Amino acid sequence: MALPHDSNETSYLLPPNNEDWDGQAIPDFVYGQKDLMAEGIQWPRNAPGILDALPQSPFDAALCSTWKQRVELGLFRYRLGELQTQILPGAVGFVAQLNVERGVQRRRPQTIKSVRQAFDPEQFNFNKIRPGEVLFRLHREPDLPGTLLQEDILVVINVSPLEWGHVLLVPEPARQLPQRLLPGALRAGIEAVLLSLHPGFRVGFNSLGGLASVNHLHLHGYYLAHRLPVEQAPSEPLDPGGHLHLLQGLPAPGFLFYTRGPGPDLESLISRIPGHQPDQLQV
Repeated sequence: MALPHDSNETSYLLPPNNEDWDGQAIPDFVYGQKDLMAEGIQWPRNAPGILDALPQSPFDAALCSTWKQRVELGLFRYRLGELQTQILPGAVGFVAQLNVERGVQRRRPQTIKSVRQAFDPEQFNFNKIRPGEVLFRLHREPDLPGTLLQEDILVVINVSPLEWGHVLLVPEPARQLPQRLLPGALRAGIEAVLLSLHPGFRVGFNSLGGLASVNHLHLHGYYLAHRLPVEQAPSEPLDPGGHLHLLQGLPAPGFLFYTRGPGPDLESLISRIPGHQPDQLQV
């Protein structure tokens, strides 16, 4: 089971005195193959949107407890209340939410001129955040397959949250990587989803020119307690192995990459996808 290094559940939390935060070591969330759950995660028939009504994995428990503590400590730009949410009428069934505070209080996005824009250390980046904004670090056990470079991923609060549990997955921020999707970051995002028991835990990436506001490599993760149209969209296989599909029935075209679960096939797929992004790609 995934545990912090000292096997103490409360060690993910900050000490009560903020003067002690600077010297606080970042706790490691260490996980292995047995912690990745690829099957059996389903929406319940009743109360599908209630986070507390669903079982939690160790990852969910660590994320939710630390995120809630940061709310109580006032580390966010605003206190996220219950968001007005509607399923829009029509064949697609878009999920629409009203989040006024994010529109007003979020940090001003950086000026983006190219999808290959270089990292600028003078701009805001995740090396400049407060110590209390870091929840923990994701660290893979050696039993997990992979030929990719091992990277530790910081799990950091988004101080202007879209939804409950909104965090950023930041691969080794000291490397000062620009916002271009790399295999290690993609793997971390997929494995974060597989670490959660909640069917509404989402991980996404938006590129420069695709509404990314910070040019420092990161992915978003949060709980959205509603099914999305893409979950039920039909698809057409494009290759004999069934790994690449074209999504259908959605307003915008998209690809679905399929694999049976964690293992060598997933690792091989991850290592190929980001390398084929054209310079003009926005996601």
